[in-house]
Amino acid sequence: MKSKKVLKKEVKRLMKKKSALREAVGFVSETGLWAGAGTMVGIANYFYGFSMKPVKHDPSREGEPDEIPYTKGRIWMNTHPERRDWYEKAEDGLRIHANFIPTPVDGGDHRYAICVHGYADTSESVGQFARVYHDLYGMNVVLPDLRGHGKSEGTYVGYGYHDRLDLITWIDRILGIDPDAVIILHGISMGAATIMMATGEKLPSNVKACIEDAGFSTALEEFAHVYSTLKQKPPISSDILLPILRQIGKVRAGYDLNDASPIEAVKRSVTPTLFIHGEADKFIPCSMMHKLFEAASCEKMCMVVPGADHVMSVVKDPEGYWAKVEMFLRNVDPAIVERKASET
Repeated sequence: MKSKKVLKKEVKRLMKKKSALREAVGFVSETGLWAGAGTMVGIANYFYGFSMKPVKHDPSREGEPDEIPYTKGRIWMNTHPERRDWYEKAEDGLRIHANFIPTPVDGGDHRYAICVHGYADTSESVGQFARVYHDLYGMNVVLPDLRGHGKSEGTYVGYGYHDRLDLITWIDRILGIDPDAVIILHGISMGAATIMMATGEKLPSNVKACIEDAGFSTALEEFAHVYSTLKQKPPISSDILLPILRQIGKVRAGYDLNDASPIEAVKRSVTPTLFIHGEADKFIPCSMMHKLFEAASCEKMCMVVPGADHVMSVVKDPEGYWAKVEMFLRNVDPAIVERKASET
């Protein structure tokens, strides 16, 4: 961590530029903490870099037993002979990227699965999910890079907030080439938060279902949880840190972390949703899934996988996982999971 002197200097520079940081200092002043306000804002600014700047995927764990299914999925996506790059311009002008792999079914197919990755990774990490939809069910698959990740532009982690609108951009791209498209959404971790927030918007009727795996209830609740688990952290509580971090996020990322709220989105959603979570998830607690499930107003199912850590439900119990997904989708519309390709 930077020294106290360096942090104070950095805070002073930022406060001269951005009024939102003055608002943050005002908060700590009102709570009787003015003496350390500059340092606190500096710590929050440091924590912004720790949590909201994009992090590249670390390949060092790809050979570990639990990671092998994910690694095979990465290889499948990256080496697929039909993989194509899609690029679009987001509403705020960023150039965003997705991988498109068309259906293997002769004559084409109108079914599409959009598979969305999580924090500190890229679209290749959902290759194992896309592979099932593509090879087993004969679907077209779209694997976006969230902003700031992979080949998509961006200097911050969106935690699904702006990403939800980028996802709608990909939905519009599909409908532009196939107005009869039948679309399902499947996301893990931050990708799960993204698709849930998208369902809180007015989506085209072509979007038939959502499978969220290990998503968080709100970004701020997840930040507070992660902060509480850090072995070394500044001697200030998350109740003080997070309001300051929100103001810094408004300046540097252009959005309020308080608005990254899947739980509010599922209250508005009319998209049938399957909620999946690992019972032993230490990064995003399973209790968040229960909150999401209770809040959801849409048609819904849930699945808790005993002993599964974060995004490991599909690894811990692959047969049970995909059986539940198929049952859910069949309940929505049996035609979605009609098997049109040879199982590989």
